[in-house]
Amino acid sequence: MSEAEASASAPLRRIKLSDQIAEDLCRRIARERMEPGQRLPNEQTLMQQYGCAKGTIREALKALEVQGLVAMRSGPNGGAEIRPVSIDAAAQQLRRFLHFRRLDFAQVYAVRRELEVALGLAVVGRLDAEALRGLEENILACEAAFAGGEHARGRSLELTFHDLLCDASDNALLGFMCRFINSLLRDLVEFQGGSATEYAAFGAHNLESHRQLVSAFRAEDAEAVGRVMREHMCCAEHYMRRLDASFRSDMLSGR
Repeated sequence: MSEAEASASAPLRRIKLSDQIAEDLCRRIARERMEPGQRLPNEQTLMQQYGCAKGTIREALKALEVQGLVAMRSGPNGGAEIRPVSIDAAAQQLRRFLHFRRLDFAQVYAVRRELEVALGLAVVGRLDAEALRGLEENILACEAAFAGGEHARGRSLELTFHDLLCDASDNALLGFMCRFINSLLRDLVEFQGGSATEYAAFGAHNLESHRQLVSAFRAEDAEAVGRVMREHMCCAEHYMRRLDASFRSDMLSGR
């Protein structure tokens, strides 16, 4: 029997009623354009609508809570309250997906090179005085960390610089994808080799690239932003390879 025939003849997995209800509630939230802070019907109403026991409804609501889509509120006016899915919750789901696949820096930077350039161009003209000051303060904090020998903190601050650009973007998908990659580089990278001189050169390159980017953003020079960001990403990948960087095998690890 072929694999296709075996698959076709295999019994279909029965979907639990609570999972069906959870999926239907997700569709309801989307269909009715429910906003964070609004409530789903109470348990008694849901039991009547779906013709099932309280335990089944509670299991369905728990599934939505685990997904980060609702928060359960207690009290007389309690129930399932819609809440926005956090970036951390969405990122954790992607990490679970990547945990079972081999991920290397060539793959990450093939994506990051393009996304960061697109992000830089997207925020040209969108950075007000406060946002530019935040970028400059980040550079100063990063310099202080490296000067004090706090290399891990300095590396984290370098990535925070790029997170600040995500904050300024009006493209939610682009910002999320860039922030997700930053979180992988911040949380899961281990350096296996390289000399102290190479580590220092990596940090110096990043700081200088960030200074140039701030100058280009301040001048609203899109051409310079694109050029500097592209060079920055290529050099960052180069240093990652020189320092023999790799991802930890446990992609499920948090910060």
